[in-house]
Amino acid sequence: MSLVEVMVSLFVITVATYILTYTIMASVAHTGSKREKNLAVEAATNVIERLRACPPQDIFALYNDTPIDDPYGAGTGPGSTFLVAGLDPQKNARGQDLPVGQVLMPGNGAVLNESVVDARFGLPRDLDGSMFIEDDDCADRYIFLPLTIRVQWNGKLGNRHIEMSTVIVDVQRLQP
Repeated sequence: MSLVEVMVSLFVITVATYILTYTIMASVAHTGSKREKNLAVEAATNVIERLRACPPQDIFALYNDTPIDDPYGAGTGPGSTFLVAGLDPQKNARGQDLPVGQVLMPGNGAVLNESVVDARFGLPRDLDGSMFIEDDDCADRYIFLPLTIRVQWNGKLGNRHIEMSTVIVDVQRLQP
């Protein structure tokens, strides 16, 4: 075996070792990323199930940005943000932690306004069954409540997020 053959063999072995190492590292990162995504999906699904277990007429007040209007007393509702164990928060431009989980609803967080233009909720649209799109707070009379659960985190592969959307329908308010 000549020196050239030995050098070529060592080069091939080095490249093969590099490819194997990179594949193993990518697999480990993917496994961690998959675990993070599973945690996020499970957390979002659990929040949707908790929402569906609440009386429909109370959901906006319980999960909006203001604790003042909580139906069981100020500050008794879960609010619009939640933690997810096992997921690290993303940081804003000032280095502060952002909420990992959020319940997003139409309006500005305290007022449910059906005249707001917001494509992710299909707005503007009639939320209270009045057959008109009104420019006032319909938080106490909505029939349809579109919402999105967002989970955002800083994971092994950088900043990640998932969103799940649903519409809560208050069937009792549909009755004449």
